Order: sequence, then structure tokens, then C-alpha cells
Amino acid sequence: MVHTILKKIWHYSGLFEKEENYDILVELTQELIILYDQQGRLLENPFESARKRTLSLPVDELKKELKNKVCLVTGGLGSVGTTLVDDLLKFEVSKVFVLDIKPFSFQKRLFYADKVEFIHIDIRDEISLAKCLKKIQPEIVFHTAAVRDPGYAERNILETVQTNIIGTWNLVKACENSISVKNFVFTSTGKASRYFTQEIYASTKKICENILDAFSRTSKIKYSMVRFTHIYCNSLMNNELKNSSKSLDYVKIHSPGKFVTAQNLTEASYLLLNALINAESKICNFLLVKNLEWPVESLELALYYIKNSGRRIPIVFTGNPKGYSEKFFRGQLDWNKPQELNLLINVYENQKREINKAGDILISSIVPCEKRLLFELIQNLKSSLRPNEQKENLLSGLEKIFIDSLKYVNKKDTFNILKWGISPKFLVAEDTTLENYGHIYPILVNSLVGSEHYEEVQKLLKEAKEIQDLKNENYILKDAS
Repeated sequence: MVHTILKKIWHYSGLFEKEENYDILVELTQELIILYDQQGRLLENPFESARKRTLSLPVDELKKELKNKVCLVTGGLGSVGTTLVDDLLKFEVSKVFVLDIKPFSFQKRLFYADKVEFIHIDIRDEISLAKCLKKIQPEIVFHTAAVRDPGYAERNILETVQTNIIGTWNLVKACENSISVKNFVFTSTGKASRYFTQEIYASTKKICENILDAFSRTSKIKYSMVRFTHIYCNSLMNNELKNSSKSLDYVKIHSPGKFVTAQNLTEASYLLLNALINAESKICNFLLVKNLEWPVESLELALYYIKNSGRRIPIVFTGNPKGYSEKFFRGQLDWNKPQELNLLINVYENQKREINKAGDILISSIVPCEKRLLFELIQNLKSSLRPNEQKENLLSGLEKIFIDSLKYVNKKDTFNILKWGISPKFLVAEDTTLENYGHIYPILVNSLVGSEHYEEVQKLLKEAKEIQDLKNENYILKDAS
């Protein structure tokens, strides 16, 4: 029943502005609301459990670590940054410097009094940033500044690359040249757990993780990271769906069957503070929330907001735009431990994972790469000023790093990734083909040449290609008819 309704919504979404199509979409949406309601899925906001969830905080350790310390928070006027600043002040820090490209209000300055000082600097400005750190001499740096909208990143490649990668590079270099910095904590994303990606936002965050990992191995500074998923009250998707249900005549979502995990602002801030405590010398650990619970479907969230608005407006499917178009690769997750699956950590990283004392945070580290490749990429990105050139340099550089990293991993893990990712039965079940993963699987397969697993992988590939050919043939016959 639901599947039939979804097919009809797809059919009418293309010309939803037509009055007759709009009316049909309204009725179809109401039918979906009734069906989801009957299943008990619209009784409360699907993000409600994420909103209420808490995370442990090692208060005594943080008191020792933070008391009388000078902290710097980049992007400190954002929602995560602001929450973090508030939390830092609870631990008797000496000073918190808030560095942001956005203007700050006089009222905010008054609220924080003399404990917080605001600095208006663009992290892309290498010289100003270096001078700033030399002047304020922070001991602990929390780096939250970034372009974070995947769709915006695809439309503004130059700004995203220069802010996320070069800005992070500038900050790391300034910290390395500083005599005061002891800790550096970075905010990354679960999207960085992908082995390789062609999406701009995720690519920039992966490179940033590599930057911190590379420097951590020889630096006096302790580097650590956190991986966030959707921040509930700051989620671009959540805010758009909520606002659309109140003010527009329709609610657009990319497609049905799109699921996201979520966390709240307190969790985000606490995760950053935990990353500070769990930092180690000569390795860059990353932390993430262990129990993110069952992912939320964007369609379910949209229906919830429409129902609660009391308005008769339709759901409209738009298709996946750039920045959201990559199909989920099943080989991303470690199916040897299905009860411990977490979307923010990949198979290689999962082999090294640990759990904190409280049992609510996962700790691991990324697969390393040669520093030389990273430095080459940075130089190429600095010298290219056209968006297309930036994108080409970014993706080709990331691909080289991915290929290089595979020499540090267990080939049995790579075999398992392919077994789970391109298994013919799962490709059929999930209505995907090898083409959807053409940027990933050939590199993984090539890394197994000469290994005991190569022949078996070739058999898998042959079966998967037969399914793909059959599917393509069916499409041709369907079009012909």
C-alpha cells in the first residue's frame, strides 16, 4: 500500500504546480499520514529520543584539564560553538576566545563579561590567523568553523574547499608554530567515514581528518576529533521540513527511504569535551556517540510536521541533489558485529574501536596515509582558483590518499567490505547495481591483486555484473515498449 502511494507521489511530483496534480498529491499525503499514524510512527517527533538523550561527562578530569586554561573556539558563534563556550565557562577556564567570521552582538559581549573575548577573523586568512594565535596564546583549541551544508558546498566549491581544508590547514600550522597550544580538537562528520567520496563537503572533511592524523604523529600537540551526525535543533533537513510545513504550500523531500541519525547540542558539546580528555600523543583519536538509535526517515519527519501543522499540504519528491546523491554502500558497516552497527564508523576503523568507561562513546582512529600526498594536495588546492579545477584537484588527491591508505589495512577486511558491499543478493534487495559504487569498488578490488582473496572477489564481481547487465536490459525493453 505504502509503496503504491510513493510511486504515485513520484509520478505527480514532477508537475505538482498544476492544480489537479497538487490536489492528488494532497490526498496521497493524507493517505500516508493515516498509514504512518496507524503504525504509531507519528505519535511524537521522530527526533524526540535524540533530543532527550544525554552523554557522560568526566567532570573531575575536565576540571583538572580546563581550570585556568586559555581556550580558543573557532566558529564560536554557531550553535555548537556557543553551547561549547557555555560549557567551558563552567570549568573555571581563564579565558575563552571566540573566533568567527560572523559579526557578534554587543549584548553577547555583555552577557559573557570578561571571561570571553570575540575575534573577527576569517580562517582562510593565514597571516591574520597566525598573528592572532601568537597574540592570544591559547592552550586548547576547538575548531568548529566550517561550511557544513552539503548542497551549498556543491554550489560553492571554492569557498568550501578554502574554508574547510585550507582554513583548517592554516589553523593547524599556526598551532604548530605556537609555543602555547597543547590540545587541538576538531569537529568532523560521519560522512568522513566513507572510504572514498565524490561529494565536496564529505571530501573536505575527510581531508581535514587526514591533516590532523598526519600532524598528530610527530607533533607535541595532542590532536583529537569528533564525528557529528545531524544536530537535532540545528539540522538543515529538520529546520527546512518544519518551516515548510508552517509557511509553504508543500513540503519537499529528496526521496523516500532516506534515513538519518541525530544527536542534540548538549551531546555535541560533551563529545568535544570528551575528545579533549581522550586525546593521546602521536595519534589522533576520533570520538562519536555509541548509541545513535534507529535512524529517522525524512519522509516520516515531514509527515509528522504536516500532521501537526493541521494543514492539508502535499509531500513532493524532488530527487537527490548534488551533495546528497551517493548511494549508501553496504560495505561501509561491519556486519561481523551486526548488533554494534554504527553509521559513523567504517569497517577498517571498527577494528580499532574502543569504548569509554561510561559505555556511551566509541573511540577509534582513521587509516593513515603518506604525509607527502597530503602536502601535494594542499599545494594544488592553494594554487587552483577555479571551482572545477579545485574539484578535480580535491577528488584526484583524495583518491590517491585512499589508494595509499589501503597498504596499511588488513586485506581480509577489504575482502569483507567487498563481500558485504557488492554481494549480488544485496544489490538486488536494495535495487542498486555496481554502477552506484563505481568510484569505490574498483580501488578496493585492485588492492587485493595477488592476495588469497582476489579470485573469490572476481567471482562476486562476475555475478554482480550479470545482475547489472540484466537490469540494464530490462530498462531497454521497458523503454522500447
